[in-house]
Amino acid sequence: MTSLFFWKDWDRTYRVPYLNSLLFLLLGLAAFGVAWYRGVSNVVQWDVLSELIDLPTTIRTVTDGLFDYAVPGKAYAVSEQFVASVMQVHPWMATGLLAFLVVGFALVLSAATRMNRVPFLAAMTVFILVLAVCRFETLEVSGLGGQYVFGILAFVIGSVAYYFHAFKIEASFTTRFGVFGLLMAGLSFALGALSPVPQPALTVVSYGMPALMLLSVGFIVFIAFQIIAGLVWVASANVSSRVVSNRGEGDNRRTLGLRNFLVLSVLYLTNLLLVWLQNTRTLDWNWLTISPFLIFLASLVIGIWGYRQQVEQEDELPFEESGAFLYTGLGLLTTATIAYAFATANDPVVEMFEDAIVYSHLAMGAAFVLYVLLNFRELFGRGLAVHRVLYKPKRASLTYFRLGGLVVFGALLAGVNGFPVRQAITGYYNGLGDLYTASNQPTSAAAFYQLAVDQEFQNHKSNYALASMALRNNEPGKAAFFFSQALLKQPSPQAYAALSSAYVQTDLFFESIKTLQRGLRRFPNNGELENNLGYLYSRTSIADSAYYYFKVAAKHTSADEVPEANLLGLYARNPRVLTTDSTLAKNTSRFDYESYEANALALRLVAPTDTIVPAQPTWLADEPPMADSLLRTDGHRGLSVGRFASLYNFALATPSPDSTLTRTLRQRATQASNQDFSDDLLMARAVAEYGNHQHGAAFALLSQLTDGNPRTAQDNRKTLGLLLMEQGLYRKANEILELNTDTLSQFYRAIALTKAGDPVMAQTLWETASRNDAGVAGLRQVLYDERVPKSDLEKAFYVSYRPDDPNRGKYWETIRDANLKTIAGAKLIEEYLATRQPFYAQMILSQMGKPEQLNPFALSLENLSALRITAFRNKLPAADSMSRAAFVPQHRAERAFLLGQVLAGNKKSQQAGEAFAQAAQLAPLNAQIVTGAAQFWKQNRQLDRAYGQVVAALDYNPDRPELWKTYIDLCLDQRLTDYAQNALPQLQGSTSPADYGAFLAHYQQKLSSIEKERQTF
Repeated sequence: MTSLFFWKDWDRTYRVPYLNSLLFLLLGLAAFGVAWYRGVSNVVQWDVLSELIDLPTTIRTVTDGLFDYAVPGKAYAVSEQFVASVMQVHPWMATGLLAFLVVGFALVLSAATRMNRVPFLAAMTVFILVLAVCRFETLEVSGLGGQYVFGILAFVIGSVAYYFHAFKIEASFTTRFGVFGLLMAGLSFALGALSPVPQPALTVVSYGMPALMLLSVGFIVFIAFQIIAGLVWVASANVSSRVVSNRGEGDNRRTLGLRNFLVLSVLYLTNLLLVWLQNTRTLDWNWLTISPFLIFLASLVIGIWGYRQQVEQEDELPFEESGAFLYTGLGLLTTATIAYAFATANDPVVEMFEDAIVYSHLAMGAAFVLYVLLNFRELFGRGLAVHRVLYKPKRASLTYFRLGGLVVFGALLAGVNGFPVRQAITGYYNGLGDLYTASNQPTSAAAFYQLAVDQEFQNHKSNYALASMALRNNEPGKAAFFFSQALLKQPSPQAYAALSSAYVQTDLFFESIKTLQRGLRRFPNNGELENNLGYLYSRTSIADSAYYYFKVAAKHTSADEVPEANLLGLYARNPRVLTTDSTLAKNTSRFDYESYEANALALRLVAPTDTIVPAQPTWLADEPPMADSLLRTDGHRGLSVGRFASLYNFALATPSPDSTLTRTLRQRATQASNQDFSDDLLMARAVAEYGNHQHGAAFALLSQLTDGNPRTAQDNRKTLGLLLMEQGLYRKANEILELNTDTLSQFYRAIALTKAGDPVMAQTLWETASRNDAGVAGLRQVLYDERVPKSDLEKAFYVSYRPDDPNRGKYWETIRDANLKTIAGAKLIEEYLATRQPFYAQMILSQMGKPEQLNPFALSLENLSALRITAFRNKLPAADSMSRAAFVPQHRAERAFLLGQVLAGNKKSQQAGEAFAQAAQLAPLNAQIVTGAAQFWKQNRQLDRAYGQVVAALDYNPDRPELWKTYIDLCLDQRLTDYAQNALPQLQGSTSPADYGAFLAHYQQKLSSIEKERQTF
């Protein structure tokens, strides 16, 4: 090793190709490192299985100031576990190995053609034997059955090799390598194109693996002494040290010597011995040893210089022209073969190579130490550079010691009954199993995997592959058996997770937990197993254990968004956890992961502590609604579990949904791929439409859900009934809730009919609702004069819903609760204004609670009452000022309506139109608002607008005579006399005979005018 960069002095015709060969070897080493590092992950990946968990919650609270009514619904949390995939086969890996083999054999053959005749013939014989083992007849090339393909390949490549060896000796290495490389690449492409088998590259590699393994083991044995040779260089190379003598300061050249060489060699061989003892289970100690594959890599790299030294000292082969390329070619072949074993997770082959490395390096290393001691002990004693003559022995040739090493190698192999050979056979069967799996022939694949198990029943690959097949056949019990066998010798986190999942499928829940616990003892700090254990604990009542494992899993897995999402899901399922520490879920915007965002929104719904408007899910912001034409194609993928949950929860959580959201919900609900989510998407859309003030569309969707799903019909009717009540559609709410039989629905019906001014119809409902509720019983007794009201709530309730009692004001004056007094006072103000007594209304307003005493709803109602009085008096400045006060969303429609009335009364038509439009947009089904707005638009010649608004509200207000009158008038104005006539019976049923008679006279007069106009025309 006189020069580290020995190739610098070479002729360019050899230096450049050699550097390229080193580059190829470096690529092989990189592939080796990546495949080794990934291990089982090369063929078994971690997938994420998402599970929807519905959480009962209140999606909206409807209030009238006296009572709060919880609108029932559900949020969706997502619980996720890591799932080990089935064993996968990647044919491209075989193609990659084949590419490395082409380069490696091209290097070897190019080098062989520069050898003497006997080595050349030996090299060609080995190459042809490799071709024979590959069984090219399995490619089933048409017209080339039997051994024809092998014969053609052997003849063509052999002829070219002999031509370069015997006739074209002067050809440069670049030419030889280029010819062999292109020839083998071309033959490979031709066979791939002509072969009808689905995976030609995988077929050749799988059947040729025995030859590749044997060739690789031979190379490993060949370089097995290189580390000891490197220690000779370390021990015999001159070491410089500064010394001071009476002659002055100078250099003292010395060597480490024989003793240090023996110490280093013994340490190295002891490491190999410990590895051998551990692998054979002779010792079961957890010694800190160096991996055999690191030893192989060290031997390979050291051999680049060591083999050069050997060739040059033995002077039997031109290193520059042949030996260098022979070494890199064989190194590339061996490295690529071992990398392929790692890449396919073929653990029997990996173990075979591991044993081959240990046995060969132990045997050859010990033999080489004896070789050095016998031949160079005196040179070491004299401090000479032994490495310069290492391959020029004085007493015994290296060949004898190599033969002795081979004998020891064979003895070690025999000592374990040839187990590495069985491992190689097992790996061969595994490769054939992969081949038939990739060729979609599961029966043949299972047969070969079973043959592999028969050879070595503990090997991971065969058992995992058979378990994967059992899972595909829906046989979890059988899969559990094979997964448990896969864990016997070479366990993997994926196998533990898969076995746990199989136990869950066979209802062995606690066995599943125990399996994950064993896995964590074997693989501490494995985030995937920790997450799965937390997932299982979260399905029990042991929330603290689930919290612990989710928390530590987030630190130990690269996919930390999964356990973090599970943590939020755990909080959503156990809101009481947050009562102990509210900071646990403080920051819920750290990830844009779909399931994480879904659980953050679910937490907001079940434990509403955050008043900030939620941001829409990231994926939703990045994916605008699609074109409706795409709904009929299969190109647009459906919603994943995480996306569905985040979309659904966002629709329920956002206080101000827009048309883009409702359009997205509509489109997603109609996709066939989202069929499993269709009902929930309809519910989400209904809530979003309601929040967007499209009340008619929301009620229609809820009615559709009620009719289409009997299982959830009762809850859906309850939701629909409460939303109708919030819009003042009390009789419609009673009609919807009438089909429910639960006591709570009867209470809602009683409230609705009482608010509608029909206490007689409500009485039986009050009796039903009060049977098991003392509070409701007290309200019923007060309402029907069975006793006088006592509490503030009873007094406010009586004042609000007994307008027939002219003396109820005395109860109102005794109410002490400022909020309840304000709520009840607002009812009194309405009645005084309806009877045109604004003075008394003003007196009531002056006795309401002070603003600082009131909750937001009561304060808003007080402001609305003041605005009602101002509007009654038609005072524009005061009305404009009052309209800027605080109003809850429930009162904003009437605020705009009252302001519009005042503006219209003061001849501010444009501003009035804007106010009426806002009121109608906020409350499109409110009869009073729709009637007033329609009459304004009618006066301003906007008949179509007025007519459309009234028609939309009629279905929900069949008992409102003013709305029917407006509708009939609009029909007559548009000469729709038939429609007007058909509406008269509806008006007659909704009003008193006197009122109907008065309107009928107006109707007939207007109809006569229309007839006269027609006759005149």
